Amino acid sequence: MEKILHSSELFSHPGRLLEEHLIGTARFADYFFNDKPVSIRKDLQDVGKIIALCHDLGKSTNFFQQYLISPENKSLNHIPTKKTQHSLFSAIPTYFICKEIFGGGLLPYFAYIVVRRHHGNLISIADEVTLYDYNDCRFLLSLFENIDQNKFSILADKLYDAGLPFLITLENIENWICEFNNEIKNIKKLIRQSNNNINNYLNLNLLYSILLDADKSDAVLGDINYINQRCTLSSNLVDVFKSKTSFRESSINHLRERAYKEIFHKTVKLDQKIYSINLPTGLGKTLIAFSFALKLRDSLGSKHRIIYSLPFLSIIDQNSQVFESVLKENDIIPGSNILLKHHHISDLYYKTSDDTEFESDEARILIEGWNAEIIVTTFMQLFYALISNKNRNLRKFHKLANSIIILDEIQTIPIKYWSLLRNLFLELVNRFSAYIILVTATEPMIFEKDELTCLINKEEYFNKINRATIKPLIKQDITLEELTDTINIKEHKSYLFILNTISAAKSLFSIISQKGLKVAFLSTHIIPKERLKRIKQIMDKNYRIVVSTQLVEAGVDIDFDVVVRDFAPFDSIIQAAGRCNRNNNLKGEVYVASLKDSNNKLYSSYIYDPVLIEITRKILNNYDEIKEKDLLQLTQQYYQEVNRKKSQDISSAILNSIKELKYDSCDDKDKLSISDFKLIEEDFPKMDVFIEIDDEATAIWKKYLDLKYITDLFERKKYFDSLKPSFYQHVISIPKNVPNRPDFIGELGYVAKSRLNEYYNLQTGYVLQEDKTIIIC
Repeated sequence: MEKILHSSELFSHPGRLLEEHLIGTARFADYFFNDKPVSIRKDLQDVGKIIALCHDLGKSTNFFQQYLISPENKSLNHIPTKKTQHSLFSAIPTYFICKEIFGGGLLPYFAYIVVRRHHGNLISIADEVTLYDYNDCRFLLSLFENIDQNKFSILADKLYDAGLPFLITLENIENWICEFNNEIKNIKKLIRQSNNNINNYLNLNLLYSILLDADKSDAVLGDINYINQRCTLSSNLVDVFKSKTSFRESSINHLRERAYKEIFHKTVKLDQKIYSINLPTGLGKTLIAFSFALKLRDSLGSKHRIIYSLPFLSIIDQNSQVFESVLKENDIIPGSNILLKHHHISDLYYKTSDDTEFESDEARILIEGWNAEIIVTTFMQLFYALISNKNRNLRKFHKLANSIIILDEIQTIPIKYWSLLRNLFLELVNRFSAYIILVTATEPMIFEKDELTCLINKEEYFNKINRATIKPLIKQDITLEELTDTINIKEHKSYLFILNTISAAKSLFSIISQKGLKVAFLSTHIIPKERLKRIKQIMDKNYRIVVSTQLVEAGVDIDFDVVVRDFAPFDSIIQAAGRCNRNNNLKGEVYVASLKDSNNKLYSSYIYDPVLIEITRKILNNYDEIKEKDLLQLTQQYYQEVNRKKSQDISSAILNSIKELKYDSCDDKDKLSISDFKLIEEDFPKMDVFIEIDDEATAIWKKYLDLKYITDLFERKKYFDSLKPSFYQHVISIPKNVPNRPDFIGELGYVAKSRLNEYYNLQTGYVLQEDKTIIIC
């Protein structure tokens, strides 16, 4: 006779039975594992299921059940007591069940860590084991004594029926709590004897990531059908798009088509995992990379997600719109389940191709979980998904398995991390069946030649291009005033000036404007909404003269007759040159000047590594002019010198921490841990400031102030999530020590519309008052 089980009457969330949530989380986890390579499923899927079924067992205590029904638990001022915490309690049975099933080794301890930290961030595994003592044992026993035996028995039966390979009793839990102190010695010994390798890092991160994603997805979405409907994409989407799009006859378009066809006819060899598309700027690398990724995905059986990653927010929209156009020309509705754009101020909007629209909480879970076939995102999102100790970053980690990762503008990755990323990517492609496509005009030497498959005969394209000539003006250092005397601005030409600091850009803008010329200004001290508007106007040729910091030098599709670049590393100069005569209309000119401030200090010295500057200066000193066809050879020469002179000590230190699973150390602050990985280093403390620039900003600010009236913590977060995209379009970051400090509302600076003239110039952005050199990040 079939056994009929009533509910346990224990709850995980308001209105959600604990057994439903645990079984639902296991169902999501199984789905995520089924999407992974066979070797991962074989090694980790069973332990992942145990983790999912046990991760919230601690919620079965009366303390937590009372907390759930308490009306205060949603209040902003309510702090959960220690007795309502459940992760440690849940981690103990997870450990012992895994040990019983899988034997010794680190895997049961990994399971313990995953459950122990699923509401927090990861710390060093050596520190983790020292944090449990007899006080914890006594505390857990006090929780154990407050569990309803009948309810827990029903819960245990349901979990066993759902696939937990061990029927848990309260007696088991009591014994395990008491025994765990003895286990600590064995765990410490295992840690000391373990082979420190990247594979342990990948395994632990994957288990942690899948639990985080499964837990959040079940708690918010509930129904797995929202995410398990994968879509097929034809490998010839870009071909169809190109056949329906007219391109004018020109030599540069012929070259673009030639490059596209060369890669299109390449035979895909699946044993090659890391590819390179190294072409001059403006030759259509975005479409070429996307087309090859679709072809590769088709060869792999269409399970691989395409993750297109870029360094700058300013070009996310531009490239995402290209992919959207490709899909639409193929009669594919670019719903969020097909094409997803994700960065820290993304709209919380998720609507599938079949017109299903999700509420903000659900949309956030779907977006932050990268639930799409094509994800367009930033380097920040991608690399912190790979190298981090933080819960919110690592949730996406498992989506790197069975992925095709396109790294556009790869040269922007800090040199100090080359070795670190090389080692991680090599493990990622081998263990996780990931594929990497590097896209750049200035390919750095991150990988060895035998590790990289070149998809294009790059020499042929560099040799045939002759759009601009680089003219170094570096024999002597000059001021901004001397620069404007040197560069004769002609009426029939367009000019882009790229400066190294915001203060230099503002000064040059003022000098040129005083000559009665119409000038556009760009820097990060302009609010994002206005910045994007100006970039669009520049692309539409509404400005003949533009003064900018280096935010335009990579990826932004703008075109000028003359580009003037303050001195910078060689790869930055090449990227700046890519904004000159992109479509090969008239012969372009790129001037490189060595600019100094009023104290005779070079602006380049404020922000660039002196070693890179020295290498670049030695190269440029040999030339009066550099033709575009010579850039490939000179770029290789530059990177060879960089490789020889630049230290990889930081890479080595973080790589060692990865092998030792030292996520964040409690004790040893002298050594770098995984949490010390910083893609962008801040040279000075910054603060965010909201600029009430117009009526739209006024309405947004009023909505922001309404947050204080929302006492429900979850409703408050939901409200701000809906406001965040438009809110951050009006926020800039400025130095904390700026003399012209705005008013503050909490920790946020605020410039009211009535005081705009005191703090914000509509042309050049935030008014610093003192002319201090502010670097651009």
